[in-house]
Amino acid sequence: MEKTVQIVTGGTSGMGLATARAVSKYGPVLIGGRNEQRLQEALESLRASGVDAHGARLDVSDASSVRAFAKTAQSIGAIGNVIHAAAVDMDNADVDTIVRINVEGTINIGETFYPLIQQGCSLANYSSVTGYYYQPNSEEIVLWSNPTAEGFGEAFKGALQVVDAPDAQLTPRMVAYFASKNFVMFYTKANAERFGRKNCRVFSVAPGSFMTPMLELQADNFDSIKKTTVFGRFGEPEEMAQLFVDLLDPRVSYLTGCDVLMDGGMFAKRTVPQLS
Repeated sequence: MEKTVQIVTGGTSGMGLATARAVSKYGPVLIGGRNEQRLQEALESLRASGVDAHGARLDVSDASSVRAFAKTAQSIGAIGNVIHAAAVDMDNADVDTIVRINVEGTINIGETFYPLIQQGCSLANYSSVTGYYYQPNSEEIVLWSNPTAEGFGEAFKGALQVVDAPDAQLTPRMVAYFASKNFVMFYTKANAERFGRKNCRVFSVAPGSFMTPMLELQADNFDSIKKTTVFGRFGEPEEMAQLFVDLLDPRVSYLTGCDVLMDGGMFAKRTVPQLS
C-alpha cells in the first residue's frame, strides 16, 4: 500500500483536507474538488506541511469528470486508498443536489475506482450519524441493490419515505440527506464481497458534529448542538483524520463491509436511556 497514490475527494477543506494530510504517510496524495480557488489553497497548505500533493477539479456527480480524475491519478502512480469525502449538507443544497452528489457521486467513485485500486488497499466512504435515523424499506432495498441502473437517482428520490427523527419531523431535504447517508453505508456493505475478491477492503465512517465549514453555517445553534454529545464539544477534523489513518492500517485488515460511528456519543445519547 505504501507509495501508492492516496485519493481524497472533497479534500479541499474540513475533514477531507485533514484526512488528505494524514494519509500522506502512505504516499502521494491527489485531492479533488469543484472550487478551483479552494483547491489551490488546499494544495498550498498541504505542500507547506511537506505533503507530496496533487490536485484536479472533480465533480463526483458527473461520471465523465470522475473518469478524468481517475486518469489523472493513474498518471501519478498506482491507485492506493480512495477516501471519498465529497458531499453536500442539507443546509446548503436542495433534494436534487443532495441525491446527485451524495448518492450518485458515491456510486461514480466506487464504480470508477473499483477496477483500479491495488491489492491491500481500501475504499473508505464518509457517511454520517444522520444516516442511522433513516431505514430503507423493502422496496428501497431492492432499488438500492441495483445502483448502476439507468435513472437510479430519480428512482431514489421517488422512493423516499416520510420519517421522524427523535426531535422533529424531517423536511424533504433532511429526509433526502439522511437517506443519502444511509445509502452510503448500504453501498459500502454491498461492495464488501467484490472488493474482498481483490484482497481489498471497503468501509465507511460516520461523523457526528465536527468543526468544519459546513458546521459553521449553524453558528447560532452551537450551544444546543454541543449538548447532544456526551462530551459537550465538537469533534476536530484531525480526530477524524487519525481514525481514517488507523482504519486504513494493514494491521486491521480484517475490518471491511461496515460503518464506524464517531459522533461523541450523540446517537447513543439520543436512542438509549443513559445510566446515571
